[in-house]
Amino acid sequence: MTGEKISLYHSENGEENGRPRAVKAGRRCVICTGCGLCPGVVPENGAERGLSVLAEEALQGERAPFPAGRRLAVADIGTTTVAMLLFGKNGETVDRYLAVNPQTVYGADVLSRIRAAEEKKAADEMQAQIRQVLKRGLERFRERLEAGETLYLVLAANTVMTYLLMGWDPAELGRAPFSASRLSGAETEIEGVPCFVFPGLSAFVGGDIAAGIYAGGMCEKEGLTLLVDLGTNGEMVLGNRKRRIACATAAGPAFEGGVNKGVWGADMISLLARLRQEGILDRTGLLAEPYFERGIRIGNVTVTREAVRSIQLAKGAVAAGIEILMDRFGVGPEEVERVILAGGFGYFLRPEAAGAIGLLPPGLASKAAAGGNTALAGALLAGKKILADGGSGRLTAQLSETVLRTKVLNLAEEQDFASRYVKHMDFG
Repeated sequence: MTGEKISLYHSENGEENGRPRAVKAGRRCVICTGCGLCPGVVPENGAERGLSVLAEEALQGERAPFPAGRRLAVADIGTTTVAMLLFGKNGETVDRYLAVNPQTVYGADVLSRIRAAEEKKAADEMQAQIRQVLKRGLERFRERLEAGETLYLVLAANTVMTYLLMGWDPAELGRAPFSASRLSGAETEIEGVPCFVFPGLSAFVGGDIAAGIYAGGMCEKEGLTLLVDLGTNGEMVLGNRKRRIACATAAGPAFEGGVNKGVWGADMISLLARLRQEGILDRTGLLAEPYFERGIRIGNVTVTREAVRSIQLAKGAVAAGIEILMDRFGVGPEEVERVILAGGFGYFLRPEAAGAIGLLPPGLASKAAAGGNTALAGALLAGKKILADGGSGRLTAQLSETVLRTKVLNLAEEQDFASRYVKHMDFG
């Protein structure tokens, strides 16, 4: 090693006025959802390094006043975290509420929650849990309203989270052929606040990805965009205004620090790229001696073979999924115009590090930009349209067309997925 230290930032949960708050250490919140409110730079080796971050206007549109007396809130219900934003009269972000999804007591992944929901008591409890989180966020936001103002909420979530929120039985999502009978946009009410819920694309590609497509303008652009949203699951969409192909793959805890607790997955990828550069990690994922058994200490992080294996399995599945999308679309990396890295993971991922370990195929890393939380960005755009139109009818029709023109692949049914998966487990 060169002796240089790679800085990592850690922090603890805290409360403010009895509410959870995002405590920052360095430049990061304890729960990073990629909401885009943090600066787009990360200190590295003592220097400021600029990230390629999509301009706010590119994803959220130009700021414009909301109709008189109306205020907009948006929410992204993830398997692990819930993020909510409140916008001011002129479209500026004025408050946020971040929380851990309390449904994690029933399991860290969606399949565990589907199984738990087989018991009506557990299903009812999970619905109550997520509605309680939304209630707390809305109560906080109400304190920022002026007399006579009312709230409108737009919400995006993966398909299982949407089913649990709405009180629909998710059993069909967990068994072959993994169909989803409820994918249309929905309207509901949360604590007296009218709410529009984004439509899903399939049982395993949900409304959060539909919102990302909407935010990225994929239904309007001729050029090809690859949207990559990595978290507990990895969802990817490739396409343009004419057609799109999507897929999803399980990523497990690798990108969220599940093996090395407290270490962001983006940081772990940077560390592995560094070890590859130094020749300490070989292309098969083995650490050189004397680090094979005990791992290697870099700064305040120990990289173990278990951590390497976790990233290796996850990135192999994601890279294979991206390659299959390009193959089925009939294009190569050179024909993809831009890559949007969505969510908290993507917000701090160094594209060149992702390319160095093979997470992003060659030729795509240089086109990658952090998109922040594209689910929230899409919800904002949708909310603007709903309030301007005086209803969700036109938006619902537009999103129905988006769903219709997006084909979703089940990677488990793709014959070449297994061989591509094994190939992409190599670290370049």
